[in-house]
Amino acid sequence: MLSFFSASPPRTAIMLAICGFLLNLYPLPLFANVQLILGNAAYVIAAVILGPRYAVAVALVCAAGLFLIWDTMHVFLLFPLEALVLALAKRRGVYSLYAGVGFWLLIGMPLFYLYGLTLTTLPTTHLPFIAVKQAINGLFYIGLGAVLLLMLPAQMQNTGSHTKAPVRFSDKLTYSFTLFISLALLVAALLFSEFFIARQQMLIKKNLQDNAVHLSQSTFDYLREHQTAIDQGALWLSMMGDEPEKQQDWLTQFNKGYPAFLTMLIANDRGNIVAASPAARMMDDAIQKGEYSVADRHYFQESFYNQKSFISPVFLGRGFGSDPIVAISAPVYGQGRSSHPSGILEGSLDLNRFVLIDRQNRHHSEQFLLLTDDSNRVIYASAPLNIPPLSEFASAKSGLEYRTSLQLINLHDLKNPSPEYIYAEELLPNRWRLLVLSPFAPLMQLAETQFLRTCILLIFSMVVSFYLARLISRMLTGSLETIANEFSNPSEQRLPLPADAPAEVQTLYQTLKASQRQLMSHQLELEEKVAIRTFELEKANQKLQALAERDALTGLYNRRHATAGFAPLQAMCERSGEAIAVVLLDLDFFKAINDNHGHLAGDECLRQMANLLAQNFKRDSDLVARYGGEEFLLILPMTNALNVEHHLNLFRERLAKHPVNNPSADEPIHMSVSVGAVVANASFSDSLEAWLKVADDNLYQAKAEGRNRVICTLINDEIPTPEAK
Repeated sequence: MLSFFSASPPRTAIMLAICGFLLNLYPLPLFANVQLILGNAAYVIAAVILGPRYAVAVALVCAAGLFLIWDTMHVFLLFPLEALVLALAKRRGVYSLYAGVGFWLLIGMPLFYLYGLTLTTLPTTHLPFIAVKQAINGLFYIGLGAVLLLMLPAQMQNTGSHTKAPVRFSDKLTYSFTLFISLALLVAALLFSEFFIARQQMLIKKNLQDNAVHLSQSTFDYLREHQTAIDQGALWLSMMGDEPEKQQDWLTQFNKGYPAFLTMLIANDRGNIVAASPAARMMDDAIQKGEYSVADRHYFQESFYNQKSFISPVFLGRGFGSDPIVAISAPVYGQGRSSHPSGILEGSLDLNRFVLIDRQNRHHSEQFLLLTDDSNRVIYASAPLNIPPLSEFASAKSGLEYRTSLQLINLHDLKNPSPEYIYAEELLPNRWRLLVLSPFAPLMQLAETQFLRTCILLIFSMVVSFYLARLISRMLTGSLETIANEFSNPSEQRLPLPADAPAEVQTLYQTLKASQRQLMSHQLELEEKVAIRTFELEKANQKLQALAERDALTGLYNRRHATAGFAPLQAMCERSGEAIAVVLLDLDFFKAINDNHGHLAGDECLRQMANLLAQNFKRDSDLVARYGGEEFLLILPMTNALNVEHHLNLFRERLAKHPVNNPSADEPIHMSVSVGAVVANASFSDSLEAWLKVADDNLYQAKAEGRNRVICTLINDEIPTPEAK
C-alpha cells in the first residue's frame, strides 16, 4: 500500500479512479433497490491525499461506473461536488466524516430532492426516503474511506493537503473514536435493518403462500360442492321422467337449496329450455315458443355430447340473464336411455358469492383475491383491485432490479419498474388460477421507516460518540498537555499534574523533571565549552580560508580563487573603461626537469617561479595564481596595453637568468617560460573562459615556435592608451 500511494499524484489518481470505477459496477445490494456503494471511497481518499483537482477527476470516473448501472445523471453532479467539498474541508483542517455529515445535511439531500422533483418522474412521496438513502450511503463510503486513510502512514495522509495548523492529538483521538463508533453503528444498523426486512419478507411470503393454498382449496371445494350438486340433481331428473310440470317444481325447490346458483335451467336434447329457476324466466315469449336455445353454449355441448359434468370459463349471460357467470352442467338421461342424454341440467354460479371465500382470509383488509379461468379472464377480483369480471387479465412482472425473494407484480401501471403488489399463486385442478395479493407500498414504507430510524440513530450516535470520545481524549491527553506546558517554559508557574493522572504519565513527568535538572547543571559547562570551541573554530576557519584560496606549494592564489576573482576585476575595469591583460605562463620542459633532477627539484622550480612572479607583478590589483601543474595565470587589470608585452618579456629574461639550486646536486637548474597573453578592453567578455581561450591559443603558438617566448594579442583598436588618456 505504501508503494501504491508513494507514486506520483497523477498515477495515484488513475489507480484510485480505476478501483472506484470497478467497485461501483458491483454495489452491495440490500433490500429492494437499496444498494451500498463502495467505490466512492476512492475519491474520499483522493480528496484527502491529492487535493481538489484530482478528487473531482476521480469522482467523475467513479460516477461513470454508477451511471452504467443506474442510468441517472445526478451522479455526475452530486458526487464530484461532494469530492470538491471534502478536499476543500481537508485544506481547512476539517476531518472527512465531519465534512461529509455537513455536506449531506446542507447540500446533498436538498440538492438531490430538488433534482428528483424537477428532472425525474419519481413519486414525490418517495423522494425523502431516497434522499435519506443517498445520505446514509454517503456516510458509509466516507466512513470507509476515512478508515482506510487512518491505515496509511502519517506522511501519506498529509500528501497534497495544506491545513492551517498542526492537528491536535486530542482532536485526532476524538475523531478516530467517533469514526469507528459511528461506522460500526451504521453497519450494525444496516445489518439489523436488512435482517428485519428479510424477516418481514419471509413472514409475508409464507403468509401469502399459506393463504393462497387455503383459498384455492376453499374455491375448489366450493366448485366441487356445486358440481356434485348438479351431478346429483341430474341423476334425480333422470329418474323423475320428462314431465315439465314436475321438473319445474323440482328445479324451483332444488335452487332454493343452493342459493349460490344465480339461475338454473333444464334444456332438452335440442337445447330448448323446458324449466328454469327463478320460474319467472319461463314467462319469456322466446322460451315459451321454443325459439330460445342454448345448444350453441359450451356448457351444453360439453355435457350433452361428451356426457360429463362441466365447469365453464367465465362468460356473459345472454337472454336468460345478462350477468357474468360460471356455468356448471351435467347430462340428464331419460328413463331407459342411459347411453343417450335427453338434455342437461345447468346452474349459473353467482360470481359475487366468491366474496365469501375472499372473506375467509383473516387478512382480508390487507390482502386481495384474484381468480381467473383457464382462458385468463377474470372471474373474481377483490373490490380494491378495481378489475371487472370477464376482463382479460393483464399483468407484468415487476421489481426485477429489486433484491427480494418475494414475487412482485403490476396490474395497473404495467411499465412502471416499481412494483404494485406482492403475490402468491395457486393453480386449481380445473386450471383456474388464484392469486393472493398484498400491496407492496406498506413494505416499502416499513423499509423507509427503518432507514429513517437508522439515520436518526446514526446522527444521535455520532453526537453521543463525539461527546464521549471528547471526554476520553481529554482524560488521556490532559496530563500530557500539563507536562508539555510545564517543560515548554520552565520559568513560568504551571498547574500541578492532576492526581488522577495515569501511573505511566506520572513516571514520565518525574523522569522529565530529573532530566531537566541534569540538563540545567550541564548548561553552563556546555556554554563555556562552546565559547572555547567557537574561538578555536574561528582560527581554524581563517586557516581553512587561506588553504581554500592559496596553493600549498607556491603560496600563490589557486585556480578556484582566480576564477572567482576575475568577475569583480572585470566589472571594475568595465565601469572605468580600462583594459585587462590575461596571461598564461607555462615552464618549458618541466617534465624533463622532474625526470632528470627529481620531483624535489621540480617543486623548487615552481616555488622560484612563484617568487619571481610575485616580485614582478606586485600591484594590489594584480592577481597572480598557480593555474595547475607548471602553468601560472596572471590577471592584470587597468594595464597599459602598449607595455604588457614588454613587461612580460622582461620577466621571461629574468627567469632565464635566475638559476635554481638543485637539492640533489651541485649543478643549478636553468628555466625558461612560454607566455600566451591577451589584452583587451574589459567589455570584451565577462567570462574568463573567453579570455583564457585566446591566451591559451597564444601559449600554444609560443611553444610551437620554439618556446621561451611571449605571444601577445591586442583584441581591438579601442583599447585606451596613456596618450589617449
